[in-house]
Amino acid sequence: MLSQVWHFSLILGVSAAMACRQLPSGHQSNDAGSRSTQRSMTSEAMTIPSAEAANPPAADDASAPDASAEASVCNEQAAQEFLVNAHFNGRSISTAAARDEWKTAVARSIRYRTEQYGYFSGFGSQSWNPRLLRKQLHTTHFFGLPVRLHEKVIPALHCVEQALRQQCAEFPYQPHGLSGARDSNTYFDGDVSNHVYGIAIDIDPLANPCCNCIEPWRSSPRCQGKKTDFERMVMPACWVTIFERFGFYWLGHDTLKDTMHFEFLGDPDKIRRSQAP
Repeated sequence: MLSQVWHFSLILGVSAAMACRQLPSGHQSNDAGSRSTQRSMTSEAMTIPSAEAANPPAADDASAPDASAEASVCNEQAAQEFLVNAHFNGRSISTAAARDEWKTAVARSIRYRTEQYGYFSGFGSQSWNPRLLRKQLHTTHFFGLPVRLHEKVIPALHCVEQALRQQCAEFPYQPHGLSGARDSNTYFDGDVSNHVYGIAIDIDPLANPCCNCIEPWRSSPRCQGKKTDFERMVMPACWVTIFERFGFYWLGHDTLKDTMHFEFLGDPDKIRRSQAP
């Protein structure tokens, strides 16, 4: 059974790498399914389940907070609205004016992410931040699994794990595969994937489908029929609540119905309680 999961994971990574976030210009539609972009995942970014996945090793990152601690070291904060509004799939783009408005939102989002997280070649200006993005990506651990993220948001993920262990124990869940930072952009609409910035994480892509993305997710039984957003995934709804408390945005409520995907859209300068609330 495990070998079948490995084989499926490899096929999924290769096929998904061919997909992009939005349809080419001139093919916009008000239909959420047709305008949803085919989000991408590379096999390099995907953590393929291993024989240790069922009983993953304890995290060895010394900077991770003690999950038994009572108080979080992080501020609670919401995702910033202007970053959420830059999502193509959260907007109805049926006119040239609407598209221009969205492009303006994307440009603002790219500048902000460049200033906060580093310069990604070909997007924005290095004068906004001379530090290269790729030099700020590091491997950390989440529920014992390695994942590569931006150094600024790693503390927020640690606080999420701490809160999950404390407050979602009634709904036990152990991830078996993670996808974090990517080295190449998978959007061709002028935007940059939050995976590139190292501020997005996919949890168990095989079990928590992106229902309006490419196959085989579209055909997943969890994507068929009338279901609530939470019924489309195996991950407990409690996890979404905790992630959102610490500045992450869940794409399960987006038109993509991307239940695996969380991205940090809070203010990275306000993550720690030692920083401004």
